[in-house]
Amino acid sequence: MRIEEKMNKAVTLLKRHYYGHLFFLALLFLLILFRYVPHLSDTLLISITLERYVIMISIIAIPLSLKHFSDRLKKLPRPLDTDVAVRKYQYATYLRLYTISAVTFMHILLFGISRNTNFLWFTVVLLIVFLFCKPSYPELAGLTEAPGEEINREDVPNNLPEDEETAGK
Repeated sequence: MRIEEKMNKAVTLLKRHYYGHLFFLALLFLLILFRYVPHLSDTLLISITLERYVIMISIIAIPLSLKHFSDRLKKLPRPLDTDVAVRKYQYATYLRLYTISAVTFMHILLFGISRNTNFLWFTVVLLIVFLFCKPSYPELAGLTEAPGEEINREDVPNNLPEDEETAGK
């Protein structure tokens, strides 16, 4: 199997997981929001202590999972073998995806149980965070390239016409 095919296959699999999670969580959120889930139509009171701990967990988990993903990819030596790069990228992506999905699922369920607007708005924020977690081929391909292989802007010829002042020099 060619290198590009392996990486395309890995990114396609990761995108399926990504869109599957996003679709499931958004659908569940909308069903609970519009009270189509019968068991979560009654509201229960959730203690302020539990609410604060859940919000604190979310405030810690969101940037921590995003930063961990970034640091994990930055610390890998370049260039990596394709199989190693795919395995490391998949693991980091799954860890980020499942962490954010678990926190989002927790907020959706707590919103369904309590109808507390704090959980509603955290769910909206977490669904927006998903937009920044989409797996990409360039990220994965960057792991298999040496740092010097990147295109430098100085190497690209400038096709713009010269100024009249600098043309004579």
